[in-house]
Amino acid sequence: MSAAEYTIGRHCGITFAGLKPASLVSIEKAERGVLARLSKKFKNKGFNFVVLGGCQRKLIVYVYHAEKLKKMLFSQQVRNFLHSRGYEYGSVEEAIDRLRAKMEGDFPHEIGVFLGYPLSDVRGFIANPNGCIMCGCWKVYSNVQEAAKTFERFNRCSSCICRHMDRGKSLTQIFNVG
Repeated sequence: MSAAEYTIGRHCGITFAGLKPASLVSIEKAERGVLARLSKKFKNKGFNFVVLGGCQRKLIVYVYHAEKLKKMLFSQQVRNFLHSRGYEYGSVEEAIDRLRAKMEGDFPHEIGVFLGYPLSDVRGFIANPNGCIMCGCWKVYSNVQEAAKTFERFNRCSSCICRHMDRGKSLTQIFNVG
């Protein structure tokens, strides 16, 4: 298994497992072939891989489940919030295109919404980046107990996926795609 596939499994496995709508991962540009292969395989399960940006050697890849992301992005609260941040969209793809454009400048803090983080925590981070009450997969500003349970669930899932990869299973075997 390539280093890129392992990295994608480690950082995006919780998305493939259905625990969150999307994940971000950074991989070497030289590993585009791995990205293309996995993108093709996971497409049949409703997942999309989109390059949001990068630098000289790395790509920032956004991996998302189309239906889960659509449900979240079109909820009224999230839609209103993103509208207040300059997002006008009629589709998931349009929302992602706007996110990609915003990433060409400063890193947009609303990306947390696109990753499935609670809206209250995304708002809390924007208002007071250093005022969180707990740190884990994201900075938590409310509902600490629920966040702690989610972090534990994410960690257990990611550890399980990594154990399977360490034993030689590919992501396509782990998630039965292909």
